[in-house]
Amino acid sequence: MTELTNRTLICQLQQSMDSSELATLFDRYRPVLYRLQQTYYIPGFEQDDWIQEARLVLYTAVQKFQLERTTSFGAFYRLNLTHRIFDLIRQTQALKRQMNHTAVSIEVQSSYFADTLPDFRWALREQLEVKEAIWQLLPRLSVVERTVFVGILRGDSLELISQQVDCKINPNAVRTKKISFL
Repeated sequence: MTELTNRTLICQLQQSMDSSELATLFDRYRPVLYRLQQTYYIPGFEQDDWIQEARLVLYTAVQKFQLERTTSFGAFYRLNLTHRIFDLIRQTQALKRQMNHTAVSIEVQSSYFADTLPDFRWALREQLEVKEAIWQLLPRLSVVERTVFVGILRGDSLELISQQVDCKINPNAVRTKKISFL
Protein backbone atom coordinates (compact mmCIF):
# COMPACT_ATOMS: atom_id res chain seq x y z
CA MET A 1 0.00 0.00 0.00
CA THR A 2 1.36 3.41 -0.89
CA GLU A 3 1.78 5.99 1.78
CA LEU A 4 -0.63 8.90 1.53
CA THR A 5 0.61 12.47 1.63
CA ASN A 6 -0.48 14.68 4.50
CA ARG A 7 -2.61 16.74 2.14
CA THR A 8 -4.48 13.66 0.82
CA LEU A 9 -4.87 12.26 4.33
CA ILE A 10 -6.28 15.53 5.66
CA CYS A 11 -8.64 15.80 2.70
CA GLN A 12 -9.95 12.30 3.36
CA LEU A 13 -10.31 13.00 7.09
CA GLN A 14 -12.31 16.15 6.42
CA GLN A 15 -14.70 14.07 4.33
CA SER A 16 -15.01 11.27 6.85
CA MET A 17 -13.23 10.95 10.21
CA ASP A 18 -11.75 7.48 9.95
CA SER A 19 -9.99 6.45 13.14
CA SER A 20 -7.25 4.54 11.34
CA GLU A 21 -6.40 7.54 9.14
CA LEU A 22 -6.47 9.83 12.18
CA ALA A 23 -4.12 7.44 14.01
CA THR A 24 -1.78 7.48 11.01
CA LEU A 25 -1.72 11.27 10.96
CA PHE A 26 -1.20 11.38 14.71
CA ASP A 27 1.77 9.04 14.45
CA ARG A 28 3.32 11.32 11.83
CA TYR A 29 3.04 14.35 14.12
CA ARG A 30 3.89 12.59 17.39
CA PRO A 31 7.39 14.21 17.44
CA VAL A 32 5.66 17.61 17.70
CA LEU A 33 3.99 16.39 20.89
CA TYR A 34 7.27 15.07 22.30
CA ARG A 35 9.07 18.33 21.56
CA LEU A 36 6.38 20.39 23.28
CA GLN A 37 6.30 17.94 26.16
CA GLN A 38 10.00 18.53 26.77
CA THR A 39 9.48 22.30 26.68
CA TYR A 40 6.37 22.68 28.85
CA TYR A 41 5.22 21.18 32.12
CA ILE A 42 1.56 20.75 33.04
CA PRO A 43 1.10 19.91 36.74
CA GLY A 44 -0.61 16.59 37.30
CA PHE A 45 -0.39 15.46 33.66
CA GLU A 46 0.83 11.97 32.81
CA GLN A 47 1.88 10.62 29.41
CA ASP A 48 -1.64 9.37 28.64
CA ASP A 49 -3.09 12.81 29.39
CA TRP A 50 -0.65 14.44 26.98
CA ILE A 51 -1.50 11.95 24.23
CA GLN A 52 -5.22 12.39 24.76
CA GLU A 53 -5.00 16.19 24.59
CA ALA A 54 -2.76 15.98 21.51
CA ARG A 55 -5.26 13.70 19.74
CA LEU A 56 -8.14 16.01 20.56
CA VAL A 57 -6.21 18.98 19.22
CA LEU A 58 -5.30 17.01 16.09
CA TYR A 59 -8.96 16.12 15.55
CA THR A 60 -10.10 19.76 15.76
CA ALA A 61 -7.10 20.96 13.75
CA VAL A 62 -7.99 18.58 10.91
CA GLN A 63 -11.55 19.88 10.92
CA LYS A 64 -10.50 23.54 10.94
CA PHE A 65 -7.53 23.30 8.57
CA GLN A 66 -8.09 25.00 5.22
CA LEU A 67 -6.29 23.20 2.43
CA GLU A 68 -6.25 26.36 0.29
CA ARG A 69 -3.88 28.10 2.67
CA THR A 70 -0.17 27.99 2.07
CA THR A 71 0.80 27.16 5.65
CA SER A 72 1.71 23.58 6.38
CA PHE A 73 -0.52 21.43 8.52
CA GLY A 74 2.40 20.68 10.84
CA ALA A 75 2.80 24.36 11.75
CA PHE A 76 -0.96 24.75 12.17
CA TYR A 77 -1.15 21.69 14.43
CA ARG A 78 1.89 22.76 16.48
CA LEU A 79 0.37 26.22 17.03
CA ASN A 80 -2.99 24.76 18.11
CA LEU A 81 -1.32 22.26 20.42
CA THR A 82 0.87 24.97 21.93
CA HIS A 83 -2.19 27.13 22.60
CA ARG A 84 -3.98 24.18 24.21
CA ILE A 85 -0.95 23.55 26.43
CA PHE A 86 -0.95 27.21 27.46
CA ASP A 87 -4.65 26.95 28.30
CA LEU A 88 -4.05 23.84 30.42
CA ILE A 89 -1.15 25.47 32.26
CA ARG A 90 -3.27 28.57 32.86
CA GLN A 91 -6.13 26.42 34.15
CA THR A 92 -3.95 24.56 36.62
CA GLN A 93 -2.34 27.77 37.84
CA ALA A 94 -5.73 29.45 38.30
CA LEU A 95 -7.04 26.44 40.19
CA LYS A 96 -3.89 26.45 42.33
CA ARG A 97 -4.32 30.14 43.19
CA GLN A 98 -7.99 29.65 43.95
CA MET A 99 -7.32 26.76 46.30
CA ASN A 100 -4.56 28.65 48.12
CA HIS A 101 -6.69 31.75 48.44
CA THR A 102 -9.70 29.99 49.94
CA ALA A 103 -7.77 27.75 52.34
CA VAL A 104 -8.73 28.59 55.93
CA SER A 105 -7.55 26.83 59.05
CA ILE A 106 -10.43 25.53 61.13
CA GLU A 107 -8.30 25.60 64.29
CA VAL A 108 -7.40 29.28 63.85
CA GLN A 109 -10.98 30.31 63.05
CA SER A 110 -12.70 27.91 65.46
CA SER A 111 -15.02 30.53 66.99
CA TYR A 112 -16.17 31.66 63.53
CA PHE A 113 -16.95 28.11 62.44
CA ALA A 114 -18.65 27.32 65.74
CA ASP A 115 -21.00 30.28 65.24
CA THR A 116 -21.69 29.88 61.51
CA LEU A 117 -21.69 26.16 60.68
CA PRO A 118 -24.74 24.22 61.81
CA ASP A 119 -24.07 21.22 63.98
CA PHE A 120 -26.90 18.85 63.18
CA ARG A 121 -25.98 16.61 66.08
CA TRP A 122 -26.56 19.58 68.42
CA ALA A 123 -29.92 20.36 66.80
CA LEU A 124 -31.01 16.74 67.26
CA ARG A 125 -29.90 16.82 70.89
CA GLU A 126 -31.87 20.04 71.46
CA GLN A 127 -34.97 18.55 69.84
CA LEU A 128 -34.80 15.54 72.12
CA GLU A 129 -34.36 17.74 75.19
CA VAL A 130 -37.33 19.93 74.18
CA LYS A 131 -39.53 16.88 73.60
CA GLU A 132 -38.56 15.48 76.99
CA ALA A 133 -39.31 18.83 78.67
CA ILE A 134 -42.72 18.98 76.98
CA TRP A 135 -43.61 15.46 78.12
CA GLN A 136 -42.64 16.43 81.68
CA LEU A 137 -44.67 19.66 81.48
CA LEU A 138 -47.92 18.31 80.00
CA PRO A 139 -49.12 16.36 83.08
CA ARG A 140 -48.71 19.50 85.24
CA LEU A 141 -51.02 21.60 83.05
CA SER A 142 -54.76 21.88 83.38
CA VAL A 143 -56.98 20.77 80.49
CA VAL A 144 -57.36 24.36 79.24
CA GLU A 145 -53.65 25.14 79.58
CA ARG A 146 -52.77 21.90 77.79
CA THR A 147 -55.16 22.70 74.92
CA VAL A 148 -53.71 26.20 74.57
CA PHE A 149 -50.12 24.95 74.78
CA VAL A 150 -50.64 22.18 72.21
CA GLY A 151 -52.44 24.66 69.91
CA ILE A 152 -49.50 27.07 70.12
CA LEU A 153 -47.05 24.27 69.37
CA ARG A 154 -49.10 23.26 66.33
CA GLY A 155 -49.10 26.86 65.12
CA ASP A 156 -52.87 27.35 65.44
CA SER A 157 -54.18 30.90 65.43
CA LEU A 158 -55.25 32.51 68.71
CA GLU A 159 -58.83 32.70 67.48
CA LEU A 160 -58.96 28.95 66.85
CA ILE A 161 -57.41 28.18 70.23
CA SER A 162 -59.82 30.53 72.00
CA GLN A 163 -62.79 28.78 70.34
CA GLN A 164 -61.50 25.37 71.41
CA VAL A 165 -61.18 26.35 75.06
CA ASP A 166 -64.18 28.70 75.01
CA CYS A 167 -62.18 31.77 76.04
CA LYS A 168 -62.11 35.33 74.80
CA ILE A 169 -59.02 36.99 73.44
CA ASN A 170 -58.03 40.08 75.41
CA PRO A 171 -57.88 42.91 72.81
CA ASN A 172 -55.16 44.69 74.84
CA ALA A 173 -53.03 41.57 74.86
CA VAL A 174 -53.31 40.76 71.14
CA ARG A 175 -50.01 42.53 70.46
CA THR A 176 -48.29 40.14 72.82
CA LYS A 177 -50.50 37.21 71.68
CA LYS A 178 -51.82 36.48 75.16
CA ILE A 179 -55.11 34.77 75.89
CA SER A 180 -57.00 35.83 78.95
CA PHE A 181 -59.08 33.22 80.72
CA LEU A 182 -62.48 34.18 82.05
